[in-house]
Amino acid sequence: MAITVENADAAVVCFTKQLNVNDDLYVTACHTPGKPLRICRDGDRATVFYGRRVELFRGLSLLAQHSGDMHFQLEQPVRFSMNGVMLDCSRNAVLKQSQVKKLADYMAAMGLDTLMLYTEDTYEVSEYPYFGHMRGRYTQEELRDLDDYCDRLGITLVPCIQTLAHLNQAMRWQCFDEVRDCNDILLCGEEKTYALIEGMLGSCRAAFRTDRIHIGMDEALMLGCGKYRLHNPPEEKAEIFCRHLERVVSLCQQYGFRPMIWSDMFFRMANGGEYYGTNPVDKAIAKMVPKNLELVYWDYYSPDTAHYRALLEAHSTFENPIIFAGAAWRWLGYAPAIEKSLAYSRSALDACLEKGVQQIFVTAWGDDGSEATFMAALPVMQLYAEYGYCGGVTDAELDDRLYACTGQRLADMLLLDSPNRPAGKLPEDITANPSKYLLYQDVMGGLYQYHSQSSYSRQYAAYAAELTAAAQRSGELGYVYDTLAKLCAVLEIKSTVAGDIRNAYHGKNKNGLEELAGETLPVLLERTKAFHKAVAYQWEQENKIFGYEVLDLRLGGLEARIQSAICRISAYLNGSLPQLPELEEPILPADCVPGASEKEICQPVWQNICTASKI
Repeated sequence: MAITVENADAAVVCFTKQLNVNDDLYVTACHTPGKPLRICRDGDRATVFYGRRVELFRGLSLLAQHSGDMHFQLEQPVRFSMNGVMLDCSRNAVLKQSQVKKLADYMAAMGLDTLMLYTEDTYEVSEYPYFGHMRGRYTQEELRDLDDYCDRLGITLVPCIQTLAHLNQAMRWQCFDEVRDCNDILLCGEEKTYALIEGMLGSCRAAFRTDRIHIGMDEALMLGCGKYRLHNPPEEKAEIFCRHLERVVSLCQQYGFRPMIWSDMFFRMANGGEYYGTNPVDKAIAKMVPKNLELVYWDYYSPDTAHYRALLEAHSTFENPIIFAGAAWRWLGYAPAIEKSLAYSRSALDACLEKGVQQIFVTAWGDDGSEATFMAALPVMQLYAEYGYCGGVTDAELDDRLYACTGQRLADMLLLDSPNRPAGKLPEDITANPSKYLLYQDVMGGLYQYHSQSSYSRQYAAYAAELTAAAQRSGELGYVYDTLAKLCAVLEIKSTVAGDIRNAYHGKNKNGLEELAGETLPVLLERTKAFHKAVAYQWEQENKIFGYEVLDLRLGGLEARIQSAICRISAYLNGSLPQLPELEEPILPADCVPGASEKEICQPVWQNICTASKI
């Protein structure tokens, strides 16, 4: 059973071979620029009318989805002129070419038209050999290959770089000292800074066919506070920022690029560093912004449509086109937050439709090591696609489309949230990530023991079974579920073992300590090794090897600490140690957070979880 497209090129033929259909269907593809996507089927013949090339692939996936319908008609107008996804390839995980192409295939089936690769220093700039050194940076050849592949699918591959801040990994090298203001921020006004930026832009120009580029410029909170301040008279940040912006935009024009930037710095300067403050941006500052620049309003944090509506209205101070960027939350640890990402995205996209926003994309950040799979973004990508063609979608409709485009069921993908539901429900706060701090906190001196309950063990055992079953029915993405099944198997013990050790110690229960050191902790160690192996496999499937060493160090360190706990408890039991000082310390709520012990909290940074000492 197959779909055959008349006069199909190689990309279309390859795409149709990936579709699951129940009958033979012959399709005529008609390019109708400026018209809605329209599908007509009558028996074994169908016609797809498409305005943009990517819509042809969406049309074919819709025919596959409805392959049992012998008579089928559908029309879907495009509601956004740009609708895409940004993949974070800078937080250690640099996606393999094959994985970028797989995600592009999924995007084509969905009808998403723009793929952004967020690369702070993970792309080649030939004049600067230390830029992205040992970070898995993309070569020019790799980027051109990806650009060609996306173009054949009707997807625009857009470079997303940084030209002000967020360059901390590059700034570790002494050769960039002359262009550093402070921290990860470039030195504005320094000619060597603009030579570096020219190198960045020249590299992008040589690799990408598009005239669009995202040049970052977000979260530069310490702008002008380092070397700049030492060599220049006192000056408002807004003036420094806008002058630098004008210079970089001019360079973009020289290289044939139309730039966009994140909009937060303008609002932070008006609100004492707060992006979502109530003070409006000064109109005089807004007028300093180059008119040929697009502003990206990013917001990932609210379930309230009114919130997004208000911030979109606040952007009306500018005369520049506004782009909205939402989020598929995958940056709080190994487990994502798909359910809340979908809910928050619905609110944001409703506001975008209401306010007439024409361009949107969903981000998939990977803060603190990119521990979660990129595939966790798929349901949110699908939601963005359905809003783009249908103006909204029910969960049942989303599930049907997700299955047609990726082979995954929504209910199964929502199971990936399970590690962050130790109490049986998602935390109220989308940023709460118990699975990460319960995993990495020390088994003897756990800093987050206050925020654990004995019931967690039973809940994690149930999640491990559910995720294992999902792995067996999820085809080529089964490894994604298997990784988190093994995480839950670890957390079945790890979430409560620190409390068990402490209770046995203070209760003078030597039999209990013997069981913990001789049976429980060795089982925990073996489960941790199994999880470690699954993480390695997931990384090898998706990413270049660079950056994996960080997870190796984290999980290897956890294994070493479990072994140390066995040794120290055993030494206490045989009298070699008179006491265990780490168990004499009181249990405190994390960072003085008030409330009951069942309150889940947010701690996304590994080194702040595993120890109170300095790393």
